Amino acid sequence: MYSAVLVLRQVYDQYRVNLDECAKKYKPGEGLFGIGHSIKDDPCHKVFDTEVSGAVDEIVARNPSSEETEEAVRFLFSQGKNNVYPVAAQLMLFAEERHILRMIPLLSDEAALRIYKEYAACYKRWERLPVQKEVYKALKARC
Repeated sequence: MYSAVLVLRQVYDQYRVNLDECAKKYKPGEGLFGIGHSIKDDPCHKVFDTEVSGAVDEIVARNPSSEETEEAVRFLFSQGKNNVYPVAAQLMLFAEERHILRMIPLLSDEAALRIYKEYAACYKRWERLPVQKEVYKALKARC
C-alpha cells in the first residue's frame, strides 16, 4: 500500500545515512574560515533536495486524500525540529518545507486550518525563515 509519509521518510532516512557518511570524510574544523570544504558543501544536500522534490511530485501526482496529505505536510515541517540531524543539515531541512506549498491545495479546509495552527505554534513569528513565512502565508490564505 502506498503511503506519502513512508515515501518521504525513506528519502529523509537515506539523507541521514548520507550525512553520516559525509561526516566521516571531513576532518574536524575543515571548512572553518573558508579553508577547505566542510560537510555543508557536500553534494549530498543537492541530492537530498532533488529526491524530496521528486517524492513530492509523486505524492501530488497521486492526488492523495486530505488526511494523507496532512500527514505528509506535518512530516515535512517537523523534520527541521528533529534533533537526529547534524547542525550542518538544519538549513536544508528548513528549506525543504517549501515543498509544502505544492501540497496545500490538496488539503481540505479543516486540515489546512489544523496545519496552519500547528505551523504557527511550531515557528513563532520572529523565528520564521523566509521559506517558513511563505508557507505560513499560504496556509493562512487557505483558512
